[in-house]
Amino acid sequence: MPRAKPKPAAAPAASAVSPAAPAPAAARPKGEKLAQRLSHIIALLHQGDILDKQQLAQQFGVDVRTIERDLFERLKGIAERTPEGEWRIASARRSTIPARYLSEYSQLAGAAALFPDASLLWLIGQIETRPADRGLHVQPVPEEDLRGQSRTFEQLQTAVQQHRPCQFTYKGKPRQTHPYRLIHKNGIWYLAAAELNAQTGAQTAAQQLKNFSVARIEALRVDEHARFAPQPEHLAYLERQPDIWFTRQPVEATLRVAAAVAHYFTRRDLLPGQIIRADADGSLLVTATIHHPQQLLPIVRYWMPHVRILEPQEWEEQLILSVQETLRQWLPETRTKTRSETPSKTRAGKKAGEKAGKAAEKQTAKPAKEQP
Repeated sequence: MPRAKPKPAAAPAASAVSPAAPAPAAARPKGEKLAQRLSHIIALLHQGDILDKQQLAQQFGVDVRTIERDLFERLKGIAERTPEGEWRIASARRSTIPARYLSEYSQLAGAAALFPDASLLWLIGQIETRPADRGLHVQPVPEEDLRGQSRTFEQLQTAVQQHRPCQFTYKGKPRQTHPYRLIHKNGIWYLAAAELNAQTGAQTAAQQLKNFSVARIEALRVDEHARFAPQPEHLAYLERQPDIWFTRQPVEATLRVAAAVAHYFTRRDLLPGQIIRADADGSLLVTATIHHPQQLLPIVRYWMPHVRILEPQEWEEQLILSVQETLRQWLPETRTKTRSETPSKTRAGKKAGEKAGKAAEKQTAKPAKEQP
């Protein structure tokens, strides 16, 4: 059900996360209808909306006089009438930071879908509840510490917003770039930028975007006297590409996922643009649009042996070679252990070896633990 529209000239922009729409009036008892109507109106007022009594009456399916009674009597001291005859939150009730900023911050931080109820009313209710009584805890994701580079981060953000060319040293090499966006991925901040030719100043690699870890950017210099015109194809690409791997020719990869771990692939997307086909044996055929092998190979390594690459075959071969090379490097080390480091060939040593072998087989039969 649509909520009251804000007045364009006076009201702040509507929040991207709206209060939960009220249930149909006929389906609830009278007292509950009143409580939900008032709480919904209060949430609209607190997020800065300008309310029209006619629209509210239509929205809640009640008479205009009922809405007038709500605003004049029941919400006296909370709502105030504007000179134009509309309603807003009373001056004495206004906070220094509008409540709608909570929703905007959740969008900015990528947490808009974190909770099942995304309404501003629910969020305010949780904040007003004592931490010990909330019954919620969100485990934080480990983040890199950029406090020592706050100046660099601020300069990069300004350069992105104002389209200023940047020069910096990255991995020991001087770079000239046109910065397009700062992107946060898995606790790490990256700069998406088009790299320029150091001699000519022209964009290289067919004007393809690259990612640069902000923590590894050194000697940053922003050209305050120049601007560049952002390329529309880069801006469009960044809007539809949800990762930090940039390529003009993505690859469609196909995986076979065993039934033992199928649940972990169906409850949330582990791969970009994944499409799932469930088969009769409980296994999954998963296809995904991959822009770089590193989007796929770490996932497959984590879920081995329950996930196998079917296409492209060269990526499966690359994975097999990397595993073989790892074992080749590890095995000589285990063979050269001293006698004191290996189990003795006594009866106790044999039993210990048999127990270790059974434990390894048992562990292999179980699905791997969920990826953090």
